[in-house]
Amino acid sequence: MEFEEIKTKADAKYLALVKVIKPYLHRNDTAVLRKAYETSLVHLGEIINEARQPLVLQQLDIALILAHRMGMGPQTVLPAFVVEMLRFGKIEPTQISSTFGEVTLKITQGLLSIEKLNLSKVSTGSENFRELLISLSNDIRGIFYLMARNLYDLNHYSSLPTASQQLIIQLARDVFIPFAHRLGLYNIKTQLENDVMRYCEPEIYRDIAQKMEELRPSQQSFFTDFIIPIREALSEAGIECEFKWRFKTIPSIYQKIKKQNVDIQHVYDLFAVRIILTGQLSDEIAECWRVYSIVSNIYPPDTSRLRDWITRARPSGYESLHTTVMTPEGKFVEVQIRTRRMDEIAEKGDAAHWHYKEAGRKSEIDTWLREIREVLESYPGEGADPLHTHQPLPSSTHIFVLTPAGDVKELPQGASVLDFAFEVHSSLGASCTGARVNGKVVPLKHRLSNGDKIEILSSKNQFPKIDWLQYCVTSKARNKIRRALSEDKLAEAETGKSALLRHCRKWKVNYNDEMVEKLLKHFKMKTALELYASFSHSDIDWAEVKRILTENTSSEIHIVPPVKRKKPVKEEPAPNAIIIGDESKNIHYSLARCCSPIYGDDVFGFITVNRGITIHRKNCPNALTLFSKHAYRVVEARWFEKAGEGPYQALLRITGDDRIGLLADITHVLTNELNVNILSVNLDSKDGFFDGKMKVQVTNVAHLDSVIHRLMKVKSVARVKRFYD
Repeated sequence: MEFEEIKTKADAKYLALVKVIKPYLHRNDTAVLRKAYETSLVHLGEIINEARQPLVLQQLDIALILAHRMGMGPQTVLPAFVVEMLRFGKIEPTQISSTFGEVTLKITQGLLSIEKLNLSKVSTGSENFRELLISLSNDIRGIFYLMARNLYDLNHYSSLPTASQQLIIQLARDVFIPFAHRLGLYNIKTQLENDVMRYCEPEIYRDIAQKMEELRPSQQSFFTDFIIPIREALSEAGIECEFKWRFKTIPSIYQKIKKQNVDIQHVYDLFAVRIILTGQLSDEIAECWRVYSIVSNIYPPDTSRLRDWITRARPSGYESLHTTVMTPEGKFVEVQIRTRRMDEIAEKGDAAHWHYKEAGRKSEIDTWLREIREVLESYPGEGADPLHTHQPLPSSTHIFVLTPAGDVKELPQGASVLDFAFEVHSSLGASCTGARVNGKVVPLKHRLSNGDKIEILSSKNQFPKIDWLQYCVTSKARNKIRRALSEDKLAEAETGKSALLRHCRKWKVNYNDEMVEKLLKHFKMKTALELYASFSHSDIDWAEVKRILTENTSSEIHIVPPVKRKKPVKEEPAPNAIIIGDESKNIHYSLARCCSPIYGDDVFGFITVNRGITIHRKNCPNALTLFSKHAYRVVEARWFEKAGEGPYQALLRITGDDRIGLLADITHVLTNELNVNILSVNLDSKDGFFDGKMKVQVTNVAHLDSVIHRLMKVKSVARVKRFYD
């Protein structure tokens, strides 16, 4: 296509745009809009887009969608011209600001930041992604532009490469249909749904469309006959009104066909009749009920299907009186009764219709979209751009960032690389050394921004440090770091305590609570854990400890002289180490339920008041408290070599993608392949994912590891890990 031909077509489209947008134009707006068009024509006039169309015509088509189909003004239309010039480097940001204004620059920059996401590799179906789009666009008008661009792409679908076609359908289905629904842009939503079905299920779409056309004459005739008695009765009552009827949309009819399992001719509510009161009404509600009474006198109503949304409007603001009546032939017809004001609200979207159609929790984004929608429908009229004075989304307390796989993660403002790493996985956070953010290597304390794409760098030699706590803002990361540090402290404390016990035996000094308290007081420490860690680090001189403990200054701490006994004592003193599983030792102990230790775990014993000794894993969630507050009641424990024959109880947590037959496959593997006894099962499924607990009997740690390894190979199972009760 020659430039002159392009210019001729572009000029015609531009004149059409000006005609549509004229009610919104202020003084100088026409000149600014003309400047944007002419500048774009000069710089981009001969550039061809992916659909093999001139880029300047694409800009004009998108602008027309924004103005004509969405009712947008010049502030929303301008970015349609400017964004491509900035993307191709034909204009500088300072020029945009000075010529077209700061708002246009802000919207344009937001759109380019969205383009950098590489949407083909992003999981677009999540609410997090939709919120990421809103936060990156800086302004709701950016979302309107993207929606209009999606409509343009669907209009040129057959001319696009296969990869682009797939992305366009994906964005329409996952992003812009939900947005159009929430914003009340029902004509846009209907067009998007129709286009998606036309291209994804063309045969079904064509079949339904053909049958609708075949039915149209008979339905029109039926409608005419149906309203004759109603029209006469309302006329006699002096009620001014008009009648409408319409088919449901093709996607909606298709869903009804599947749900009702009938042919299109037998769909219960294939179309609806609407009675719109047009006169001057002093009491809208009373007048609507008056019409209902007249209709009910002509056609008997099905009272179970009466919907009164005029006495008390829907939370969305939707107002209408719905009834279903039966004709003499036994055919049911839905009748909607409303005033012209109610009809305009329902058609144009002042009602927050997404709550009318969708159930679920109302989010912060939903509330904001509703406010935008109110602005769209309550603008003063001629000469006003409905979004001209609207403020963008208030500063969010969260940001949205991307994993290398394209998953969107929500984090609080100020979150660091470490926060992100722990959000992805605890082990990844614990071994994090830094990250590659948008291709650039940064340290682990680097603060993240909206839309960042992050690849965590890790090392098996990296371990959490106390300094990490100051780099994190999420409680999840901070708790994981504290937990890791606590486990290290426990290991150090255990080493230090063992050293103290050895020295006490060497010095023949009783080890008890009073002795520990004396050492804490002397060295000015708060907990036994801190004291034992100091022994482990060799921060305390053992000669000083011996001097304190062997001084004859306390009756509670004394040197024990050797005693020769002729007869064995009846009660055996507490051993230095509990031998778990050795029944020849008459020691009462039990395995702690809080961590369910099994043969092969590193364990310790804890002397309880009434239940003897409980055996805990060294990484038990209660270990830190036991060591800190009751260290004198902690005893060493180890497994008897024959104790590995079990059985022991182990609790597993299993997560992954839900599917039919999953539980059967898991139980088959455990019972038939591994011969493992299942004690209990509890699986929960939500949104296509499952998360559950399973208690099984195993003989030792090695056996448990083999069970976990085999379960990981079951289809749809994503993760299996040991879980505490």
